Amino acid sequence: MFNKDSFANGQIDSKLWLCRELEHLAWSSELAHIYGGWYGVLAFLLLSRDFPVKKIRSFDIDPACEPIADMINNNWVIKEWQFKALTMDCNSQTPEGTPDLVINTSTEHFDNDQWFDNIAPGTRVVLQGNNMVHDDHSGNAENLTEFENKYKLEQVVYRGTLDFNYPDWSFSRYMIIGYK
Repeated sequence: MFNKDSFANGQIDSKLWLCRELEHLAWSSELAHIYGGWYGVLAFLLLSRDFPVKKIRSFDIDPACEPIADMINNNWVIKEWQFKALTMDCNSQTPEGTPDLVINTSTEHFDNDQWFDNIAPGTRVVLQGNNMVHDDHSGNAENLTEFENKYKLEQVVYRGTLDFNYPDWSFSRYMIIGYK
């Protein structure tokens, strides 16, 4: 069943932040992999903006996400699979293809870091996590420094924190961009 939280303020603002920073870096991608791609909203935003990417593969462990992500990104699915969602556990399987960019905006949902360990050295990565306490979060970081220490990159080209303050709760999202 579709989860409307994929369009919540924190979800969208975090993904737009990522898009802006990639555009600022003037990177491009031949093949981008998105781990924990959920319903493909990040892919939709990347493909709709000024980020030159030839192909995106979006991986999520939940099989219900694949048809919804393909529907949301149908404009690019029908264009020789510029976008394609796939059901996969990135901790236990390595996606096919050699991406030049790996993005994971849901690191707190992964119960271990095998997915990160499997990324080839030198690959460009964009990682986001947060300090939000939630039932299905297992890899939270308390602050940006802790997040960076958890995901050691050979070179960091961007690091930042985005704070979300609502009337009855708040949390911070962290992002690092660089080379593994």
